[in-house]
Amino acid sequence: MLCDYCKQQDASVHITQAGEGPFKMGLGQTNKLHLCTDCADKLFAASPGTNQMRNQICLSDFYRTKLFDLLEATHPEVFYRGNDNTKLHEISKLMESLLREQLKKDGVELNEDAFQMLRSDLCFSHHYYDRADDYNKSHAT
Repeated sequence: MLCDYCKQQDASVHITQAGEGPFKMGLGQTNKLHLCTDCADKLFAASPGTNQMRNQICLSDFYRTKLFDLLEATHPEVFYRGNDNTKLHEISKLMESLLREQLKKDGVELNEDAFQMLRSDLCFSHHYYDRADDYNKSHAT
């Protein structure tokens, strides 16, 4: 998939946002952006309230896979990618809760900025979107 902005590089940053926020949408609207790292850096640098160090801390492939396997086994609905904003918000909270619980269980202590970087890495990685694509294909009506 090509970057939504430059249309030249592969998109590696995937952002879904509902409602008001730094990407200037109206209430009730959902915006999905697929960006290359260069365009994502430009967007985040120009967007107040976003963490410019967001990629400094990320999950290992092993740990991310462990979390996704746990989610698939206990809450497969987290891979839903439809237009139900209420459901998407619930999924986001569920993933955040699971990540907090698992990090605590594993004895990993983080400040809030570091946690949000890991949360973003979990929720917006291509690993998530690959599993979501598989889930949504198997649950299509």
